[in-house]
Amino acid sequence: MMDRKKGKRKVESKKKIENKEESINDIKNSISSINKNIKNDSNDIEIERIEVDKIENKEISNINKEVKEVSSELKENDEKEDDNNFKLGEIQNKQVKWAVFFMIGIILIVVLFFAIKSNFIDKFDYKGLEFQKTQLGDIRFYSARFPVVSGTGQVIGDYAVNLRNDPRKLNMPINTTTGKIEFTVDRNKYGDVYISLNPFMKICEDSGIAVLTISSFLRDSGLNVKSAVTDKAYARANNLTQRWCDNSVYDTIIIVTDGNETSITEIYPNCYELKFKECEVLQVSEKFILLILEDYAKKFIKKDFGF
Repeated sequence: MMDRKKGKRKVESKKKIENKEESINDIKNSISSINKNIKNDSNDIEIERIEVDKIENKEISNINKEVKEVSSELKENDEKEDDNNFKLGEIQNKQVKWAVFFMIGIILIVVLFFAIKSNFIDKFDYKGLEFQKTQLGDIRFYSARFPVVSGTGQVIGDYAVNLRNDPRKLNMPINTTTGKIEFTVDRNKYGDVYISLNPFMKICEDSGIAVLTISSFLRDSGLNVKSAVTDKAYARANNLTQRWCDNSVYDTIIIVTDGNETSITEIYPNCYELKFKECEVLQVSEKFILLILEDYAKKFIKKDFGF
């Protein structure tokens, strides 16, 4: 009985062992199947990875190719741009050179123009005096310089006279005994010079400038210049000095008045009437100065000094 039980137990145990072994085999088979599936999946993954790598490599190759093409194109463009810049630089350099030459040419032309204008066009000789035309703002001057000679014949300096009118155009009747202006001399000394104005003459814009021009010139020439009026009653009423040609024995009288013409007339020895029309008072005043300078040029400049 006991043996049967033991046998039965053994059979049961053996059966259990066999069942365990079967279970183990099943597990092993399952594991093997899983491993096989894993291996297959791994193969599939590897294949996919290889395909992806191929696609990536192809894409990278295409990208590299495009990059090379773009780089090549950029290089060509840079070379073309450099070439264009070089050509543009050459053109600009040529333009700058021509601009510089052009500016130098203009400067030379301007310099030559003013040199020619100053030395030939604006310079002229008038009866032994060399005049230079100059412009100061809106005012045009005709200037001349001449030597100042002392009583002993020595040149002690020079003097400049500036006229507002062209000496060549100051044409008017000149009625004097000797054709020149002479001043009263007493014992080798010049007498006083009176500029006597007609108090009733027309007052013009240039009246003040005209009288100032004559008086300044005569004073600079060493003469004692005084002012006066021609009318006795007006002189008494205004406490002024009156001078007319009857006072020219010891003095030189210069009468300034208006009239129907512009002229210079010697009324009496050493008495000159400067008459003007249409306010040409500055013109007749400057002509009077020119008559003095013309005589001076004849006496001293050409004869004695060769100017």
